[in-house]
Amino acid sequence: MPTKVLLCDTPDGLAQLQYALMKSGASLELEAVTDGFRAVEVAARTQPEIVVTEIGLEGLAGAELIRRLIATVPETSVICWTNAPSPLLAAEMLAAGASAYVLKEDGTDGVFRAMKAVHAGNVTLSPGVASRVAERLSTEARQRAELEATLSEVSAHLETLTSAKADFLANISHELRTPVTVAKGIAYVLKNRGIPEEEQDEFLGQLEASLDKLMMLVDEMLTVADLDRGTLTLNLDEVDLAPVLQHVAGEMGRQYPSVEMVREIPETLEGAADPVRFAEVVRQLLDNACRYTAEDSPVVLKGRAMDEGVVISVTDGGEGMQREIVAKAFDEPFTAGEDILRKERSGAGVGLHMARQLVLQHGGIMWADPVPAGGTRVSFVIPARRGARVQKPQLADPSLPVRRGLEPSREASGNVLPFAQRGSSATSS
Repeated sequence: MPTKVLLCDTPDGLAQLQYALMKSGASLELEAVTDGFRAVEVAARTQPEIVVTEIGLEGLAGAELIRRLIATVPETSVICWTNAPSPLLAAEMLAAGASAYVLKEDGTDGVFRAMKAVHAGNVTLSPGVASRVAERLSTEARQRAELEATLSEVSAHLETLTSAKADFLANISHELRTPVTVAKGIAYVLKNRGIPEEEQDEFLGQLEASLDKLMMLVDEMLTVADLDRGTLTLNLDEVDLAPVLQHVAGEMGRQYPSVEMVREIPETLEGAADPVRFAEVVRQLLDNACRYTAEDSPVVLKGRAMDEGVVISVTDGGEGMQREIVAKAFDEPFTAGEDILRKERSGAGVGLHMARQLVLQHGGIMWADPVPAGGTRVSFVIPARRGARVQKPQLADPSLPVRRGLEPSREASGNVLPFAQRGSSATSS
């Protein structure tokens, strides 16, 4: 018995298809229509085994035409014959129930091959569509792999931050508990009215120091919160920063009386800064240095004026911090460098990050250097004039690497010069 075939296309397309199929010599019984609604009516009457249809006809077309044809004749195989090479459109038609998707650019031979394939129970695609589908699947597989890798990195980063925040909470709990415990103990002792006056003065001094430390911790956390929200504003003005440096050095000297504080500060040091926030930066650097310096090593606070601006450096004589650790502490809050520093000396873990962010807000840069004799020198520079910004210094030796999170710094060997000497012009990278 001949195979019943229903053709649905424009008049020109139908003429081409009918001629080619009749010329093929196959035993076929052909019906032809030019309208989608008419195709459904004819399919219901003739019950064709194969329907070849253009999917872009006016009226009933596309996936809805495919579904209606299959609902009318469930045993029929629908071949889409179209000019649209879209893999997404091909997928939509196959999902609607089509058995083949053939491009008109493949000619009537492509239709005849598809008819033989679907008559045998197979699903077929035009070679052009198949290659596009394969390319799309390959691209999506690659993108999925990239997304999975990115998601894995983000998850690992979030896990690291979660762990760091847990460490931060533990550290800050310890840091807050210490001055509170001291203050509570001193308050208890001062209730005893028999304490000599000189001892009362000593206890009151310790109480004041503990409360100052407590206030510093609270201010530090509030500042970090403002930085994270982007709500921190600076009151920049051109001021003499030498008295600010002297005041902070004196304050930290009283907090760490056993640490020798060497001050190399000129009589005047003009710079564009918010004095309160500038003091916070210096206080953080001095606090870190006093925590980690060796017992017989001084902490050196140095200020100087250069062409690029006001340069401040704090040097300690401790074990020294690797640049990768400092870079991480600069870039990420809640990081205290615990893998190289003794736990009992660690701070809350936000100081270096906060200090660097405040320096950036001033239009400056911050970096760190290991000291050859042991210890670490952390330095920063801010502009001398309002509205200016410090440019990144240029490497004298381009082969030297710049570490992530750190600005180029001056090595002890002199290979890297962070700033031009006085009287020369600034360089930028």
